[in-house]
Amino acid sequence: MPAPTPVWFHSLTESVYALGAAAREYRIADQAARIARWNTDPTRLLPVDGVLSAPGPDFFRPHDDALWQLGELYRDLESRTKRLYENTALAYAHGTAAVLESVLKGECPRYVGLSHSHGRYTVPGEPLPDLREALGEWAGSQRLAGLRDEVLKRERAHAAVNGLDWLDDLVGDEVAEVDSSPQFAAGLADSAYAYGESAESALHFLLLATRTTRTPEEH
Repeated sequence: MPAPTPVWFHSLTESVYALGAAAREYRIADQAARIARWNTDPTRLLPVDGVLSAPGPDFFRPHDDALWQLGELYRDLESRTKRLYENTALAYAHGTAAVLESVLKGECPRYVGLSHSHGRYTVPGEPLPDLREALGEWAGSQRLAGLRDEVLKRERAHAAVNGLDWLDDLVGDEVAEVDSSPQFAAGLADSAYAYGESAESALHFLLLATRTTRTPEEH
């Protein structure tokens, strides 16, 4: 008869999954906002020439005004969803990595521990841990390590774009010179999300392995 599943396994996997689900919601919203802004780009649409008479010497072009108003609205929305997606994806990556480290040390965390205030997570300032040796028995360890390197590169690029030179001191020589363009930095959220997904898979592998090695008293 298989050993019972420890209660903390359930609460921990649910905690990680909920954080990933939050990141997915923001990712979908970010994609929708970018599409909405693109759909109202006046350089892409055929102009509608009709005008309305208005007090004074000028005429009013309702279609142009609608595009301008919607463009402003969607630009603001895109900016906000991008920030929320990026913040939550980084929280997903760092939070899952932290509980992975904890389980590898023999600890039994019940939840991901992250501060959250005013709609934003406080993401740990240190780089993601290098877990390739600790997870050497897991088939996805090399992919996780590659995703970690990608996140570090994009974090460094993001810091350069935003004038945050302090990040260079944290990552040290772990990453070589990277593209510091805004386009490269903009991929940070997707890279962090991909790392979070892979780390979540590693956690499931680790918990299954842990379940088979623990004694009944430890469950």
